[in-house]
Amino acid sequence: MRMIPNFVTLVNLFLGCVALVFVFDGSPGTASLIIVCCSLLDFLDGAVARWLKAWSETGKQLDSLADLVSFGVAPAAIMYHYLHSAATTSNHGDTTFVWSYLAFLIAACSALRLARFNVGGAKSDHFYGLPAPASALLIASIPFVLAFAPEEHIIREVLAALTTSFGWMLAMTMVIALLLISRVRMFSLKATSVRWQENRIRYLFLAGCIILLITFGLAAAPLFLVLYIFLSLADHLAGRQHVRGL
Repeated sequence: MRMIPNFVTLVNLFLGCVALVFVFDGSPGTASLIIVCCSLLDFLDGAVARWLKAWSETGKQLDSLADLVSFGVAPAAIMYHYLHSAATTSNHGDTTFVWSYLAFLIAACSALRLARFNVGGAKSDHFYGLPAPASALLIASIPFVLAFAPEEHIIREVLAALTTSFGWMLAMTMVIALLLISRVRMFSLKATSVRWQENRIRYLFLAGCIILLITFGLAAAPLFLVLYIFLSLADHLAGRQHVRGL
């Protein structure tokens, strides 16, 4: 019974490797669905471990190794796919292809982010730096929308334009990498009560997601993550101003 959480984690790792194969075979949309499955398994292994009281240091380290593949390397490969494709159609010369490899900064920064988490842990209501699963879902949402949203959908059209721009994709890569290793306070979705004062930012996030979902459907997936980052940054800056005012 104690091996069940580790088995779930290993399935996560296995699927992360499968996602990589789909990316390099030119099917990032399928890879995005697999990464979503990995995120569900990442939640499930922790829940099962708590339920069975099967927490172990081995499981903790294994979870990070699986997350590095599923939420670090696989999303970095998706970014490389788009950067390389944009470089192919650009007129900036062969050196553009070299810059495409910067996509794997996301994998490197995810590794550092996960290592910091293992050493320092997390507070009950926040993280420091963008969580690796959140960055992975943000990246995976791009091919998801491009593959499954209607062609005339406004968000799909915007993403189609962005993914053909080498400059925009490189900028997005650098921003995500920096957020992963930043000390920006990012709120956790876990709530210990239902009180407004303690969960204001979570309720705002939930309300924003509902509005986006009603307005844009599942194509709003990238906007959910953008909203999460925006609210976290706003909360972080408000907290710093409060500390300065004391």
